[in-house]
Amino acid sequence: MIDKLTDRQQYLVMQSMTLMDSLYDGAMGLLIDEERSDRHNTRSSAHYALGLLIRSGPGDVERACSLLNRVMDLQFDCPEEIYHGTFRVSPQAALPPAGNYDWKKFAPGFAFFLSETTEKVGKRLSSILSREINSGLPGVDGQKIRQYLQSAIDEVLPPVWKSYDPNWREFIASTFAVILEQFAGVLPQVLVQRMEESMRKSVSASIDRRLSDAIPMNSNIELMHIFIVHYYGHRFGNAEWIRHADREAAAFLQGFEEFGSIAEFNTTTYYGVDLTVLGMWRKYGHTAAFKETGRTLERGMWENIALFYNTVLENLSGPFSRAYEMEMTGHSSIGVFLYLALGAGYEHLAAPNCETSHDPLIVLSAGELPPELFPQFTSFGESRRVEKQFRELCERDKPGANRNLCTASAWIEERRMIGAMSGSRNTNGQMHPATVHWRDADGARYYLRLIRREQGKSWNSHLRGMTFEAAVDKDLLTVDVRLDTEVPIEVLFEITGPELSQAKVSPELWALPGLVCRVTAAAPEPSILCDEQENKLEIIYLHRPEDGVQNMSFTLRMDPVS
Repeated sequence: MIDKLTDRQQYLVMQSMTLMDSLYDGAMGLLIDEERSDRHNTRSSAHYALGLLIRSGPGDVERACSLLNRVMDLQFDCPEEIYHGTFRVSPQAALPPAGNYDWKKFAPGFAFFLSETTEKVGKRLSSILSREINSGLPGVDGQKIRQYLQSAIDEVLPPVWKSYDPNWREFIASTFAVILEQFAGVLPQVLVQRMEESMRKSVSASIDRRLSDAIPMNSNIELMHIFIVHYYGHRFGNAEWIRHADREAAAFLQGFEEFGSIAEFNTTTYYGVDLTVLGMWRKYGHTAAFKETGRTLERGMWENIALFYNTVLENLSGPFSRAYEMEMTGHSSIGVFLYLALGAGYEHLAAPNCETSHDPLIVLSAGELPPELFPQFTSFGESRRVEKQFRELCERDKPGANRNLCTASAWIEERRMIGAMSGSRNTNGQMHPATVHWRDADGARYYLRLIRREQGKSWNSHLRGMTFEAAVDKDLLTVDVRLDTEVPIEVLFEITGPELSQAKVSPELWALPGLVCRVTAAAPEPSILCDEQENKLEIIYLHRPEDGVQNMSFTLRMDPVS
């Protein structure tokens, strides 16, 4: 097939295959994880199988068949468990507990209530133990007691994300759909039959998850869910699956049309997944209506990307409803789509990263950038203020009260972008409510983001008891933070970029390379940490729970871009 691809498509496939060939572990028959060399990755292994089938060099088809069988060996086949039909993320991952959780008998949203109840029981238990037998447990505080309780629960009830990933159903089922559609004729019939049986398990379990709302689906997973139910519904002649997919597609479109946005709004990582799967809707959909819905959503996605994109910084401005990094090419496939659209001279946007194994899937599915949007991706135009509303999904909040109306705003200039989020109540640390991107006079790139973390822990976690309200204007970023937590919380401005050791930072003035920021803060005195090895600077404001409810506010006035 590779000789039928365009030069751009061939470039992406071969670049991706060079990386994946180097990660293949013949002894395990799987791909080593791109980010963790001590484990393998079943999703990436499915992507590699697709790439091998596209390349079809000596031994490639045989290796692809072996990979597909190995991935299916790691599928959960336990119809009564909540993780039925998904796949182990890695053979090294611990197995979830079984036999203790009759989850289908619970009402929608029970996962939210289970989490809330566990937290309340933990607080009550620690209070009783502290009062009654504290003298017998020296050095054990309330937080440690709650951690013991949570660990005990996790050994009985399978903790999502810790012991299994429900999203592996949708990811791997989407890849299998493309493989079956494009390559069923070159695969052994017994393998095709096994893949189809595997997909019956995955899709039926995905529908169970969706109808129960036990584990809410973020936008990218929802789009994949709709696609796989539609695709396999038609492949297997299952009328109920087809009706389910049609209902879900209509509901997703209706939600999008309210503001022309989705719940996972302005997110570099997940926009790449969204564009990939919407390409599948268009290319592999079985009805004209389904394909047209895919086109409408895909076009809207590109319009939103163009709205926040800066051709000089080659990045999306914040704020981000969900993000891992501030750099678009770091944990995202958007650069791959832009290279496919814009061609020679833009290869650097598609440089290998932890998402590169997706590229064969993108090559076979990607649509076209709407021609009228090309100027917004090739020339800057004018400085602008942009604003867009969307309804977020708070996946760990009560169903019916977890879709808050948010506003994402940004001030975008050639060499600087400032982003601000208001309205969000998301507990997810991937929500970035205040951001700045800029370049210094020498062209070096810098990023500032406001994040939070439990003291001594990672920012990428769910935490309750805090809200952020940010606003933006030219050269101005303001943020109000409210904190009411039971654990110490660090509210921090994280700055990344080269030579930050030369920065001069005081509570009132941040003199950074390429950016001078005058700060007015109603907040505790900050501590300042500089990690030269990581090119990272942190300005940290500590909230202590013993201080009660605390409000912090920050006004950042930036010198005009010279």
